[in-house]
Amino acid sequence: MPSSTSSRFGLQMLWSVSLKEAGLLLLISILATAGWWASNSDRLPLRAEAAVYELELEAPLLTVAEALEFYEEGVHLFVDTRSETGGETIPGALFIREATFDDDLLENFDFMFPEDALILFGGGDLSRTSNIAGRLKARGYENLHILQGGLSGWQHGGGDISPTNNGAES
Repeated sequence: MPSSTSSRFGLQMLWSVSLKEAGLLLLISILATAGWWASNSDRLPLRAEAAVYELELEAPLLTVAEALEFYEEGVHLFVDTRSETGGETIPGALFIREATFDDDLLENFDFMFPEDALILFGGGDLSRTSNIAGRLKARGYENLHILQGGLSGWQHGGGDISPTNNGAES
């Protein structure tokens, strides 16, 4: 009996020492990696800089002030790209959504032509609006702009808002 107890105690001691050594090696490797990272000048920034990580849009951005001018002139069509409108939109806006793009384009076929100047706006998701701009470009629409700030930017800039009409999701 005493030999089995001593072998168990020896095994526990061996595991204890092995775990301590493994922990020590892990700590040393973490410290060495952190030291190397701190001394390396070619590391990635911890903060994203807008100038470096700019989203490539399919159409140029248009400020709210510019869009308001175009709205007053009546020379541009406004296109709402939001999947849910919340019951409000820019007066006279046409609806083209990502999920129902082809159906929406067909529905607006009599009102929207490839040579028309279009201002696309969404709920602030530039990626979604840009995707729709890219799909319109592929269909021959070239005079496209994306409203910076979306509908909320339009509202804050003093633009008119109207309830959505005929079939627009709310």
